[in-house]
Amino acid sequence: KLKSEITEMIDYMEEDQDLLIYYQLMLFRHYLMMSYLFPSDSTKKLEKWQYLKQSEGQSQKITRLMEYYANFFEGMYYFSEGNYINAIQSYKKAEKRLYKVRDRIEKAEFYYKLAEVYYHMKQTHVSMFYVQKAYEIYSKEDTYAIRKIHCLFVIAGNYVDLETHEKALPHIKSCLTTARIINNKPIITKALINMGLCYNKMNEPDMAANYFLQASEMAKQIKAKELTHAYYDLALIKFKQGKILPGLEFFERALESAKAFKDDFFMLLLNVIKAIFIQELDRKNIMLALEPLKNERGYPYFEELAFDAAEFYTKKERMDDSVFFFRQMVDAQKQIQRGDFLYEI
Repeated sequence: KLKSEITEMIDYMEEDQDLLIYYQLMLFRHYLMMSYLFPSDSTKKLEKWQYLKQSEGQSQKITRLMEYYANFFEGMYYFSEGNYINAIQSYKKAEKRLYKVRDRIEKAEFYYKLAEVYYHMKQTHVSMFYVQKAYEIYSKEDTYAIRKIHCLFVIAGNYVDLETHEKALPHIKSCLTTARIINNKPIITKALINMGLCYNKMNEPDMAANYFLQASEMAKQIKAKELTHAYYDLALIKFKQGKILPGLEFFERALESAKAFKDDFFMLLLNVIKAIFIQELDRKNIMLALEPLKNERGYPYFEELAFDAAEFYTKKERMDDSVFFFRQMVDAQKQIQRGDFLYEI
């Protein structure tokens, strides 16, 4: 509502270059927010925002507060593109100007975004540090129930990565309960996905599959991109259980969903599943399928899929292939551990 009012007013204001720059920053932030909250409504990927770079080229003066916003929003853009290293670099530049931000909620938002990107890079302890700072602030505000849930998702995800599932599960259940009370279907979908992921890590595939099925039904209702994720994990569970026909069915659904949402990343993951479980290719061709995952976003999935390949070939009593993929898994773990050094000066 405020955005609509300001957009109407901006055409009639006196010329003020600083205000125009600030307006462009907030406009970009709004696009990022809408893309984050309602990804199914995004008809195309965001184009990189260049307004400030053009202004800098024209020797425009930028206040330190606007410099903070520019770097912060640029980091959010890079994160939305899966470019986590550049996202952290931009966030770190913004952090140097964080002292200019007076609003506590704005600081909480910054801490949450840092926690989010570190979580995706499996930098667990760093992620926990920032998410706790964000959660402490949001917990004192009654109107930020959704952001508190987002924080709990990150906290639970970090606990799962630390193999402390018993600590993760209560947080996810709390999120699911709250989401159902306020009838927020996108959050319900994400909570169901997270329940499935947690039970899957606890080696309870049937319980996990039940939650992924529930997530897929909810995702279909609201046309959420999580539909692809749910079908992907269902396919993987069925294939690992040796249930080939159900696995193929969910694989095809995941493939259809990934194409519909133009999700290139899940297309890569599905290509690896296809190489291992459907085509049963040799190690050279499976490695070709895994190759595109050798980056900061892909390594956590590379690690899991290499482990799945190792287990698959153990069951086939092809121990040379199994050992090979176990080594690939360990190498991916080393790359993940090195991730926090890639952006240090």
